[in-house]
Amino acid sequence: MPPGPQFKRPCLTCNTLTYGSYCDQHKPIRKRSDNPGRKEKKRFLYGGDYYKRAKAIRATGGLCHLCHTPVPPGEGEADHIYPELGWRSPLAIAHRICNQRRGNKPVNTDIVPPISG
Repeated sequence: MPPGPQFKRPCLTCNTLTYGSYCDQHKPIRKRSDNPGRKEKKRFLYGGDYYKRAKAIRATGGLCHLCHTPVPPGEGEADHIYPELGWRSPLAIAHRICNQRRGNKPVNTDIVPPISG
């Protein structure tokens, strides 16, 4: 049995019947690893200094800057205080769940309630 849906359907670009949304000729680059320019761009933007700062912040622990509760050393994430600045943003320690809840939004205490217990 072919991979994907059970029945063929038209390609969204050329209407050729195929398994999936696109035929092999029009299949877009979907995975990050398939994009050849992404790795070079990431290496350029997030250099060794950034990774050293992030590692130091994760190793020391401290108070989560989002929910203001303790983060044990080695268990938190280095979070961008101003996500719109990207790699230039200062970093602070945060719980993984707090960082995920906030996403790419500015700091707002209404978005991330304190972690109970």
